[in-house]
Amino acid sequence: MHIDSKNMTREERNKAVVHYYEGRMKKDITTFFKWIILAILTGVIVGGASSVFAGCIKGAIKFRTGSPWVFLFLPIAGLIIVFMYQMLDKDDRGTNQVLSTIRSKDDVPIKSAPLIFVATLLTHLTGGSAGREGAAIQFGGSIGNQLGRIVKLDEFDQHVMVMCGMSAAFSAVFGTPMAAAVFAMEVVSVGVMYYAALLPCVIASIIAAEFAAGLGIHPEVFNVTNIPEITIENGLKMGVIAAGCGAVSILFCIALKIASKIYTKCLKNPYIRVFVAGCVVIVI
Repeated sequence: MHIDSKNMTREERNKAVVHYYEGRMKKDITTFFKWIILAILTGVIVGGASSVFAGCIKGAIKFRTGSPWVFLFLPIAGLIIVFMYQMLDKDDRGTNQVLSTIRSKDDVPIKSAPLIFVATLLTHLTGGSAGREGAAIQFGGSIGNQLGRIVKLDEFDQHVMVMCGMSAAFSAVFGTPMAAAVFAMEVVSVGVMYYAALLPCVIASIIAAEFAAGLGIHPEVFNVTNIPEITIENGLKMGVIAAGCGAVSILFCIALKIASKIYTKCLKNPYIRVFVAGCVVIVI
């Protein structure tokens, strides 16, 4: 706001300043309550859907553990997953698609949610290698993106809604609301925090976690019986472990990228590729 003080009396200037700050306060308060409502909405909807998702995965793992023979159907499950993605004309870019949605103007279609749900469920049921972290991010991000489109948010707010969805899904699946909120804000650009999304992400995470707990979805708990003293020696040991884990992670990512390129080059047909992969895992 520009106030032309040259042609205004002192009283007029004061009124103009008061009017300006009243407008700012009104806008800020409106924005605050808007995000409170959107965060609660996201927490309930994504939390409910993710609770069902987590419950189904636990059921699938329990069934597979009691019925080892279902592992032989891994190649068939792979064919079904590829078929679903082909039928719905969905380019499976996985978690990268959700992250690129926040970085740019890319979109995460709502049809990603049921695809991720079924694909992850089949993978866990037949003993495939799949974590819940990436699935939760994609699942929550897809629903959050759709909610943002329904309420017609602008580009920046749309990105925040995707992060809220990611936080809520991660929190419902793992029961860690604070970690989920920070993870969603930081995973987009490592080392950069999207502080504008802090409040809505935390609220959505807490509501989703409580929603999941109310439905009987409880996270895994590990008892820590002994916590070492904080000393220089232990600090150095932790530093070495951290550096070692980082190096292993980097090597693993590089190996995945190289293996994926070689595998895709040798077997161009996705159906043959996934079937062969399933058979290789069974043999191993």
